[in-house]
This record gives sequence, structure tokens and C-alpha cells, in this order.
Amino acid sequence: MTQNEPEDPDRSVEPATTPATAEVPSDPAFIRVLSAVEIAISVVLLALVIIGVMYQVLGRYIPALGWVGAGELALMSMVALTFMTTGYLVGRNGHIVIEVFDQVLAGRKLFAVLRIISALIMVVTCLALAYEAFVKLEVEWTRTSAAMHIPLGMLYAFALFGFASAAIHSAWKIPHANRPERKLDISEMDA
Repeated sequence: MTQNEPEDPDRSVEPATTPATAEVPSDPAFIRVLSAVEIAISVVLLALVIIGVMYQVLGRYIPALGWVGAGELALMSMVALTFMTTGYLVGRNGHIVIEVFDQVLAGRKLFAVLRIISALIMVVTCLALAYEAFVKLEVEWTRTSAAMHIPLGMLYAFALFGFASAAIHSAWKIPHANRPERKLDISEMDA
């Protein structure tokens, strides 16, 4: 910085070390393994979506290669991918949140209470959705898809796993409500 430039009060050389900026607690091994499994399965599902869509495109230009199952593969993989990433996104705050009270309550004890209540609501909601996915899993297992004959209950298996994982990730946030939360960092996905 030169003498002529005004000093920016928002820029500091070192961040303040307050409880609000303390280090995010590290996840236990179980949650790290769970997240790794979610990412690995999600990568495979994303690849299946891309393969299915590309095969559909190829089938439009070369009709002899057309296959009805390609669209079904892409669609079912996309639905499964949505459910599969639920827990990972909840654990990293990558889901949609409304932060109306966060700025107002930041640094106060009520902020921790707000985070505990929201995490409890997420746990209860995710457990209810996991239960419904389990019920649908049993009911829909006998129905199969039209082209590939995959049991439709398989989609509910992904929903069950995703919502159970989201409940686990939310429950992990409860004892750490007074600490900074982990934020979704796209760069951590680069392995």
C-alpha cells in the first residue's frame, strides 16, 4: 500500500480470533467416511446421468444406436443423485437456507439456540422422510421401470440413505452450535 492510498478498514492482515471465527470442529471419522461414500456414489450417478444423456444425443443422430433405456438411466440416476447428495449438502451447509436471524443474533447465546433448534428440526424432518422412504421402499420394490426393469424401490433406497445421512449430519451440528459451521467448499471436491 502506498502513502496516497486510503487504508481499507475492512481489510486486515490477520483475522480476529473470536469465538465466532474459531476453527470449525473436525468431523469424526464416521462422518468423514459417510461423506466420502456419498461423494463416491454421487460421482458414479453423475457419470450415469452424463452417459445416459450423451447416449440419447447419439441416438438422435444415429437412429440405429437409439435405446429407450438411455433416458430412463439418466432420469433415474438424476433422481438418485438428488437424494444421495442430501446428507453431504446438509453437513456442509450447501443446502438452501434462509439466514434472516443469523446476522441479527450473531455472537449471542440466542444464536446457538437458533442453530440448535434448526438442527433439531432438520433431524426430525429427515428422520420422518427416511421413514417414509423406508415404507415406499417396501411398497415400490415390486414395480419396475419400463425399459430397464429396475425396481422403482431402488430410488427410495437412495432417499432412505440420503435422509438418514442428513439426520446424522444435522445431529452432529447440535453439540457444536456455538462454533462456526462448515461451509460447502467446492475446492475440497478436487481430489
